[in-house]
Amino acid sequence: MKNTKPGRAAQFFRRGKWVDYTFLLPAVLFIVILMIYPMWYSIDMGFRDVTLKNFVSGEQPFVWFKNFEAVLNDRFFTNALNNTFIFVIVCLVFHFLFGFAFALYFNKTFKGAKWMRALLLIAWMNPTVITGAIFEWILAGDIGILNYVLTSFGIIPEAINFLSNARTALGSIIFANIWVGIPFNMIILLSGLQGIPDELYESAVIDGAGAWRKFRYITWPMMLPTISVLFLLGFIYTFKVFDLIYAMTKGGPANSSQILSYYAYEKSFTMFRFGEGAAASNISFLIIIVLALIYVRISQKEGVAA
Repeated sequence: MKNTKPGRAAQFFRRGKWVDYTFLLPAVLFIVILMIYPMWYSIDMGFRDVTLKNFVSGEQPFVWFKNFEAVLNDRFFTNALNNTFIFVIVCLVFHFLFGFAFALYFNKTFKGAKWMRALLLIAWMNPTVITGAIFEWILAGDIGILNYVLTSFGIIPEAINFLSNARTALGSIIFANIWVGIPFNMIILLSGLQGIPDELYESAVIDGAGAWRKFRYITWPMMLPTISVLFLLGFIYTFKVFDLIYAMTKGGPANSSQILSYYAYEKSFTMFRFGEGAAASNISFLIIIVLALIYVRISQKEGVAA
């Protein structure tokens, strides 16, 4: 007798399982069109000689690693890379310190805590371009409120134009970005603190532990997974900051506040060296991928050790 049992494909369609998979189609199309394809296009462009003339139509010759060599030998790239790591490290440290301090403070129950948390979230919910415009006004030389306060109290003899001074431009961007990122860190850390069982603290009090011992032996160890994830997310978010720099300094003066994201933008859309701009973007992406893999590796080791 012939085997009349339907094949797997027939069973798949007869049972209507294909209908379930159609619900995934919008998400798959979104990922492919808006994430995978642009990423692949950027990688491919980094290996081609793409100019304004041949961008839309025309031959885009494959030049292998010439774009990467041009970028890596560019002194402005080295400057942007140094500024990027200074920017990221300083911001991450202050984001965490202030965010953790606020999280510990709001982890307590007191009157008005919800309203105060909501006010702090305004900095994070506000569009970054608007935040940049606000800080541009605060740090302005002649009409800036910061200069008015500092000169009024005699802290500085005359007004400083923070955004047009090569010594203070990057610091001004860092100051603004710290203000933006503190609420996000506070919310993530506060959720971690609220996930620690109260029984642990009650047992510690019974054993005679004070505030410092409770923090050292309960709070800190229990918060380490949350902190590690927060640092990874914070690094990725801070590493790709663009709109704040565009709104406040546009990388100036003399490229003193330029970081990799703005360097890639200028290469592509100011100098129209699209291949070099894509190469700079690919280098940034590679740095983030390497650090993410390092984080995953460390997390796996900690999981095995635990």
